[in-house]
This record gives sequence, C-alpha cells and structure tokens, in this order.
Amino acid sequence: MWVEITFILLLCIIYFLFYVEIKVNKSNELYFFDKEMTRQNLQNEMYLKLPFYFNGKHLNEPYSKSILEKVDKKKHHYEQYKKSYDEISLLEPRTRFKATHDIYYIHKKKSLPLLMDTCSINFYIVKSGQVKVTFIHPKFKEHFVQKDTICDVSSKVDYIQNHKSFLSMIASENTIIYVPNQWIVYVENEENKTSILDIIHYSTMCNQFIEWGKNNIIKKQKTV
Repeated sequence: MWVEITFILLLCIIYFLFYVEIKVNKSNELYFFDKEMTRQNLQNEMYLKLPFYFNGKHLNEPYSKSILEKVDKKKHHYEQYKKSYDEISLLEPRTRFKATHDIYYIHKKKSLPLLMDTCSINFYIVKSGQVKVTFIHPKFKEHFVQKDTICDVSSKVDYIQNHKSFLSMIASENTIIYVPNQWIVYVENEENKTSILDIIHYSTMCNQFIEWGKNNIIKKQKTV
C-alpha cells in the first residue's frame, strides 16, 4: 500500500516539475514584485510564468572585468562575456540545476540581438546604466522565429517598438527582472555611455531533459 502511495506521489511530483517547465501563461503581463523577499515567495511567483521585476541592490555584487571571458570580439553594438557562476541562493531553484552567467556591455544608444531563453529560470540584472527592455509573449513567437532560429532584430525594430501588445519597461541600475522561458526579449541601452547587463540562467534537470529531446528527437524527425 505504502509503495503504491509513494509511487503515485513521485509521479505527481515529476508531472508537476515537467508541467512548470512547459507551461506558458496565457496572460500578457509585467509587474513589480512587492511581496516579502524570500526564496519561497520568489519560487511561488516564478510558477506563474510571467515576467516581474524588483530592486536587487543587495544582490548586485561587484566583480572585476579581468576575470571575464570574452565570447566574441567582432560585435559592434555590444561586448559579450562569460563569468563563472557564484552562488545566489535567493534566486536559485530548489531542484538540481546548471547555471550560466552571461554579461553584456552594451554600447551607448545601441541594442542587443533578440534573446529567447530556453532555460527554466532567467534573471536579467542591470549591473550599471539604464536599459529599455521589451518583452514579447511566446504567442507571438512565429513573427520572430523561423526554422528554430531567431531572426535578425534589425528587420523587426519598428515592428517591436510600435506593437501595442509588447510590454516594455525602463530598467535602471540594480533592477532584477525574472524572464520565463520561451519569452523573447529585446534590450536597448538608454544611456549615452555603456550599460552593463548580467543574465543568469538556471537549467533544471527537467529542463535539460526537455531540451535534449527537442535537439535529438524532434529536430531529427523534422529533417527526415
């Protein structure tokens, strides 16, 4: 009897974890997180799968540029770096995960290419400066993704800036933004100087399994 109950509970937990990974909230909302800042409250909020933001000055720890690994030296609008991940327990999922830390130095009045995060949890941290962030709901994905490749933003700027259904905000230094997976993000530097944006990605085991299936099974079936 207890074995059956344990098995059913385990199946329910696994189902819930996979459901959270693939869930897309039909609502198109962006809001300020004003609840008590605890790990549990943040986790509960992330289950809604809607973008939100808060003041994270206490989490915006300084680091030296000398420890960063440059990704591509040929970009004109920005510089991209990688950094080894340092634990931020408040933001981390409670299940086992892999974390990556990307850093963008966005030149004055320039922008990043369109970003679509596939990891479970994604936090955008404005390290310094001020940026405009536009959030595009997954239901508009077909306007920007062709053959699993996100389009060049230069051909879509006017469309993005004039579309009334795309949410946007001005994010200043120390702002931390949660972005659910599958949302598309467009970031523009509002400053006459370089702005720095950190993006931390958390990929849970369920997320890794789903992405493996997409890359090794679904894509292969499409090419047959």
